[in-house]
Amino acid sequence: MKRIIVMTMAGIMALSMVACGQQADTAAQAEAEPAAETAQEAESQPQEVVGLANPWHDITEEEASAIVPNLFKVPEGAANVKWSKCDSESDAPVPGELVQASFDLDSLSYTARAQVTGDNYSDISGLYYEWTVNDEVTLANWADGNMKGNCYRYLSDEETVDLITWYDVEVGISYSLSTSAKDLDGFDIQAIAEQMYDETKQATYGMPDDEEEHQPMDITGCDTFTQIVDKLGDGQAYANATIGSEDVLLVASGAFEVEGQHQAIDAEIYKYTDGAPEYVGYVECGGTAYPLSISKDGMLLVGSNHWIKKFTMEPGWLVVDEEASVEYDTDGGATYYHHSDIRDVGADENGQVEDDSVMTALFGEYDDCEIIDFAVVSK
Repeated sequence: MKRIIVMTMAGIMALSMVACGQQADTAAQAEAEPAAETAQEAESQPQEVVGLANPWHDITEEEASAIVPNLFKVPEGAANVKWSKCDSESDAPVPGELVQASFDLDSLSYTARAQVTGDNYSDISGLYYEWTVNDEVTLANWADGNMKGNCYRYLSDEETVDLITWYDVEVGISYSLSTSAKDLDGFDIQAIAEQMYDETKQATYGMPDDEEEHQPMDITGCDTFTQIVDKLGDGQAYANATIGSEDVLLVASGAFEVEGQHQAIDAEIYKYTDGAPEYVGYVECGGTAYPLSISKDGMLLVGSNHWIKKFTMEPGWLVVDEEASVEYDTDGGATYYHHSDIRDVGADENGQVEDDSVMTALFGEYDDCEIIDFAVVSK
């Protein structure tokens, strides 16, 4: 159901994307030969966009990072840097607002874009050429050097246009970078995209080691869940839930609204021990396409595109009842894993299993879960 919602919202956003693509000042401007109009042509023929207000607004890099958490950086030495965003016609988090950076570097002008698109890759470049060349590539730096992408080139007597697109499946973000010139012979746009990786903003890949990376809030002096909630800052969120047979408090760093419900992708978890609150663990999902959810049998489910975990409190503390994941090698070959903290699941000594049947079953359970509704703190 959640992935169906994402796909539906992607359709709703299509008209907004058209407007953004038509009115953006892109670095590569198409002429009459391409399959569809570019921004420059749309501006020269205003009768074709009558009634469309300019959806682009100037923003700061900090504001852009708040919209797209795993944002790229502008390459070192770039000049005339300008950040902007395109208005969204929907309040839903997926697809999110389109973020753009334009800059000059080594005599060329570039347009870079990023957008949270959820489960699906989307070409967000706004360019509609009949591409002369299309090559699959693997970007260095991004996704630990395993990021797949596509390079495109359009050639005519008047200009050459280069475009590279890539998609981070772990966090559901689509990216693009484009430029144009009279002649781009010998130019490598992939090298520019690789320079735009920002390790301070990027997610880790594979199964997260939640406990080692997260420092919980200080609950010294708190005798009740209510007193913990009273210590939360503006924008944080909380929810009461039952995991296994334990009543717990979940504290999230923030929440996003979908159809009147506030959902979260991370949470500290507290339970009562000897009448006082005790921290029992931290969980984090792989993106907004996988909000924290409770299964029909009282399990907390946490997931991403490449892994999914089921937590229980039945032993009296937070443990992994079951988890499944997949890892891909450079040739696209998949290795599947299955694990539990409390029972034998039949995997080999390395945790490997033969196929994706367990992971498919767990994602099926996730689709039937109830998404946890959080309350947001406002101070």
